[in-house]
Amino acid sequence: MKHILLKIFGILAALLNICGMCNKPPEMEVKATKEKVFNHNYVVINSVDNSPVEVEVSYSIFVRGNSDNIIKTERKTTPFVLGGEEVKVIYDSLATMYAGEVKSTYNKIQRNYTPKGADYLSIKNLSLTTDIEYAVVGNQSITYYSLAELNSVDVGDINAIPNKLKVLKSYPTPIYKDTPVLYLLYPEKAPQTQVYVPWSEGRDYKGLFMTWRVYAKQVMLKPPLLGELTLNTPFSAQEVLNLYKKEFQGQSLLFENYKQYNYHIGYSSPERSLWYRTRLFNMQWYGKIAAGKEFENKKEAFIFFVNSTSKYMGYDYFDERDY
Repeated sequence: MKHILLKIFGILAALLNICGMCNKPPEMEVKATKEKVFNHNYVVINSVDNSPVEVEVSYSIFVRGNSDNIIKTERKTTPFVLGGEEVKVIYDSLATMYAGEVKSTYNKIQRNYTPKGADYLSIKNLSLTTDIEYAVVGNQSITYYSLAELNSVDVGDINAIPNKLKVLKSYPTPIYKDTPVLYLLYPEKAPQTQVYVPWSEGRDYKGLFMTWRVYAKQVMLKPPLLGELTLNTPFSAQEVLNLYKKEFQGQSLLFENYKQYNYHIGYSSPERSLWYRTRLFNMQWYGKIAAGKEFENKKEAFIFFVNSTSKYMGYDYFDERDY
């Protein structure tokens, strides 16, 4: 009898140990700390009344041949656009471990808001009487799905796509009337061709999506045709700022990616615009700096200056395959 009880206790102990392993949450492990060169986004700056105002800007950039970032400081007169340069970012290569096995890997940026850190940015409004405003224009590169990747993308009939190598995977953000705002400011940066965007149509019924059509939507990104617009001259700094001002007043003009624009147009889905989607984030797309004041990037509130892909824009995590 004693021998049987010992066996039962042994089995129970083994089962409890297995259950303990099942309930044990996955662990994150830093595999390595690495460096990578990103590009800055663009920041459009002007005075609120379109009068010339002196502004001092200071931020980190990376110059090839150096080992670390350096500080770039300039005094500029509004309106102007800053950014676009390279900057070195430090990040951790992480692995999610479960029961001693690697289940997934990803990268997390080490945010550094101090001088020479990748996120360092200072904007000083030197006017004592006039406020200034700023808006961030994403500077992400445009990439396309490979034929192998396209098989797992919901685009309906793949054979109906005239050019299967031009289906957008990543692109500059935000989106305005079917085109990245970057191309309104700098039309020469557009891909100068027709592209295709995964698209669907249906209805949003209180958060329940009913879809009746899926396809690859044609979008022309060759000036003067940019999305739904015909652009004969580039947008001025003030025209760009006007878009952001209206967006952050709740007019639903800008979208963080084509997917959210698709929900807004194809499903009449509310609350999809940039302002609504980012209203609770510390990351700033648009804002004002009062006369005589300075804005400095910090953890509590930072301008989205270090560019990341449209999928992970401004967030700490990124996938190496997106670059």
